[in-house]
Amino acid sequence: MVSVGKLGTPEEPVFIFDEGAPALYVDLITELEVDENDIVRISFGAMSRNGDGQIKAMIAVRIRMPKSIARDFCRALTKMQK
Repeated sequence: MVSVGKLGTPEEPVFIFDEGAPALYVDLITELEVDENDIVRISFGAMSRNGDGQIKAMIAVRIRMPKSIARDFCRALTKMQK
């Protein structure tokens, strides 16, 4: 079942559709850089241990966002610490 929400302003609403994407658990950041177009690239990995004891990390999710959105994300994370 899809749930719908709304953000933005009355003049410029943004409708959000949530189709229930799975929540991914991650243990580490495997990539963090900004490209020449000011797009922030972040990749997260989920760690596990093989039967022989070798630790490995599989990429769980890659996120690409404009630098302005990355700044908003950073500010939101900072507010959570307070």
